Amino acid sequence: MEKSSGREHSVSLMNRANMSLSGVTDVTEFSDCRVLLKTSMGGLCVKGKKLSISQLNTDAGTLDVNGEIQTIQYTGGSDGGFFAGLFK
Repeated sequence: MEKSSGREHSVSLMNRANMSLSGVTDVTEFSDCRVLLKTSMGGLCVKGKKLSISQLNTDAGTLDVNGEIQTIQYTGGSDGGFFAGLFK
């Protein structure tokens, strides 16, 4: 697990359509089917359909995503993830 930057991280998902996050430090990529972001606990990838960002405040570290949310996946980490072990 990556070290926290001192900011708490949380994810709240309602009806697979409204997602609120805290501990967000940056949004690195955004499209209507994927949002890649950095949090105090590492990278996060949100996939779905008709995704939109309704609110982003990097000073407060908050982000709200709306749409049909299908996947929430943390990326990176100290062990390099599944594929790092597969290709050693």
